[in-house]
Amino acid sequence: MATTLTTREIAQAHRVSLRTAQRWAQAGKLNAVKISGRWVITVPAQLDDYKPHQVTSARDAIEQGAILPTSRPGMYTAVSSDGTTTYLTHAAGCTCRAGQLGRRCWHRAAVAILTAAVQRAA
Repeated sequence: MATTLTTREIAQAHRVSLRTAQRWAQAGKLNAVKISGRWVITVPAQLDDYKPHQVTSARDAIEQGAILPTSRPGMYTAVSSDGTTTYLTHAAGCTCRAGQLGRRCWHRAAVAILTAAVQRAA
Protein backbone atom coordinates (compact mmCIF):
# COMPACT_ATOMS: atom_id res chain seq x y z
CA MET A 1 0.00 0.00 0.00
CA ALA A 2 1.33 3.44 -0.86
CA THR A 3 0.42 6.74 0.72
CA THR A 4 0.98 10.32 -0.34
CA LEU A 5 2.69 13.17 1.46
CA THR A 6 3.20 16.85 0.77
CA THR A 7 6.55 18.60 0.52
CA ARG A 8 5.72 20.31 3.84
CA GLU A 9 5.38 16.91 5.55
CA ILE A 10 8.60 15.68 3.94
CA ALA A 11 10.39 18.83 5.08
CA GLN A 12 9.16 18.34 8.63
CA ALA A 13 10.21 14.68 8.67
CA HIS A 14 13.69 15.53 7.37
CA ARG A 15 14.14 18.69 9.42
CA VAL A 16 14.80 20.74 6.29
CA SER A 17 13.11 23.79 4.81
CA LEU A 18 10.06 23.53 2.61
CA ARG A 19 12.12 24.87 -0.30
CA THR A 20 14.67 22.06 0.13
CA ALA A 21 11.91 19.45 0.00
CA GLN A 22 10.56 21.12 -3.15
CA ARG A 23 14.05 20.99 -4.70
CA TRP A 24 14.29 17.29 -3.84
CA ALA A 25 10.98 16.70 -5.61
CA GLN A 26 12.11 18.71 -8.64
CA ALA A 27 15.46 16.88 -8.78
CA GLY A 28 13.77 13.47 -8.71
CA LYS A 29 14.97 12.50 -5.22
CA LEU A 30 11.35 11.95 -4.24
CA ASN A 31 8.72 9.95 -6.09
CA ALA A 32 6.75 13.14 -6.78
CA VAL A 33 4.47 14.62 -9.40
CA LYS A 34 3.21 18.16 -9.62
CA ILE A 35 -0.58 18.45 -9.46
CA SER A 36 -2.22 21.85 -9.69
CA GLY A 37 1.08 23.54 -8.91
CA ARG A 38 1.81 21.44 -5.81
CA TRP A 39 4.13 18.48 -5.38
CA VAL A 40 2.51 15.21 -4.31
CA ILE A 41 4.92 12.53 -3.10
CA THR A 42 3.98 8.86 -3.23
CA VAL A 43 5.60 6.82 -0.47
CA PRO A 44 5.47 3.03 -0.98
CA ALA A 45 5.47 2.12 2.72
CA GLN A 46 4.77 -1.44 3.80
CA LEU A 47 1.50 -0.99 5.67
CA ASP A 48 -0.22 -4.30 4.98
CA ASP A 49 0.05 -5.36 8.63
CA TYR A 50 -1.89 -2.29 9.81
CA LYS A 51 -5.64 -1.85 9.94
CA PRO A 52 -7.12 0.84 7.66
CA HIS A 53 -8.08 3.06 10.61
CA GLN A 54 -4.47 2.88 11.88
CA VAL A 55 -3.14 4.06 8.51
CA THR A 56 -5.71 6.87 8.49
CA SER A 57 -4.71 7.90 12.04
CA ALA A 58 -1.03 7.78 11.06
CA ARG A 59 -1.66 9.95 8.02
CA ASP A 60 -3.65 12.43 10.09
CA ALA A 61 -0.88 12.58 12.72
CA ILE A 62 1.72 13.32 10.04
CA GLU A 63 -0.48 16.08 8.60
CA GLN A 64 -0.96 17.61 12.05
CA GLY A 65 2.74 17.44 12.92
CA ALA A 66 2.17 14.99 15.78
CA ILE A 67 5.08 12.75 14.72
CA LEU A 68 8.33 14.55 15.43
CA PRO A 69 11.83 13.36 14.56
CA THR A 70 14.32 13.07 17.40
CA SER A 71 18.08 13.51 17.20
CA ARG A 72 18.44 9.73 16.82
CA PRO A 73 17.89 8.41 13.28
CA GLY A 74 14.71 6.39 12.90
CA MET A 75 13.40 7.48 16.30
CA TYR A 76 10.36 9.73 16.60
CA THR A 77 8.29 11.31 19.33
CA ALA A 78 4.59 10.68 18.81
CA VAL A 79 2.03 12.93 20.45
CA SER A 80 -1.11 11.15 21.63
CA SER A 81 -4.38 11.88 19.88
CA ASP A 82 -5.57 13.98 22.84
CA GLY A 83 -2.24 15.87 22.96
CA THR A 84 -1.48 15.10 26.59
CA THR A 85 1.13 12.34 26.27
CA THR A 86 4.17 11.64 24.12
CA TYR A 87 5.58 8.27 23.14
CA LEU A 88 8.98 7.25 21.84
CA THR A 89 8.38 5.40 18.59
CA HIS A 90 10.51 3.59 16.01
CA ALA A 91 9.96 0.91 13.38
CA ALA A 92 10.21 -1.96 15.84
CA GLY A 93 8.23 -0.60 18.77
CA CYS A 94 6.44 2.13 20.63
CA THR A 95 6.08 3.09 24.28
CA CYS A 96 2.29 3.52 23.97
CA ARG A 97 -0.03 0.96 25.59
CA ALA A 98 -0.49 -1.04 22.38
CA GLY A 99 3.26 -1.06 21.78
CA GLN A 100 3.92 -2.27 25.33
CA LEU A 101 1.53 -5.15 24.65
CA GLY A 102 3.43 -6.04 21.48
CA ARG A 103 0.71 -4.81 19.12
CA ARG A 104 1.10 -2.56 16.11
CA CYS A 105 -0.09 1.00 16.70
CA TRP A 106 -0.78 3.95 14.43
CA HIS A 107 2.37 5.61 15.79
CA ARG A 108 4.46 2.85 14.19
CA ALA A 109 2.47 3.15 10.95
CA ALA A 110 3.36 6.86 10.85
CA VAL A 111 7.03 6.01 11.41
CA ALA A 112 6.87 3.46 8.58
CA ILE A 113 5.53 6.14 6.23
CA LEU A 114 8.10 8.73 7.26
CA THR A 115 10.97 6.24 7.22
CA ALA A 116 10.10 5.21 3.67
CA ALA A 117 10.16 8.88 2.64
CA VAL A 118 13.48 9.45 4.41
CA GLN A 119 15.13 6.44 2.76
CA ARG A 120 13.94 7.49 -0.68
CA ALA A 121 15.25 11.07 -0.34
CA ALA A 122 18.57 10.24 1.27
